[in-house]
Amino acid sequence: MPPKTVDEKGRIPTSIKINQELWKEAKIEAINRNMDLSELVETAVKKEIKSSLDLARYSLKSKRKEDD
Repeated sequence: MPPKTVDEKGRIPTSIKINQELWKEAKIEAINRNMDLSELVETAVKKEIKSSLDLARYSLKSKRKEDD
């Protein structure tokens, strides 16, 4: 497989399968926010990952307090 081309923002092309209606809503939301669809998807993924990490850290803190 040939190497993927990285754009000026450090992004590579990829493909995913997503619900058609959700994809349409995402396109509209990106337009409403004056951003491209890639930016909207990256923002959503970053928020989801941060949320998961924050939850894991909170759980770890809670576990440590229980152990004390």
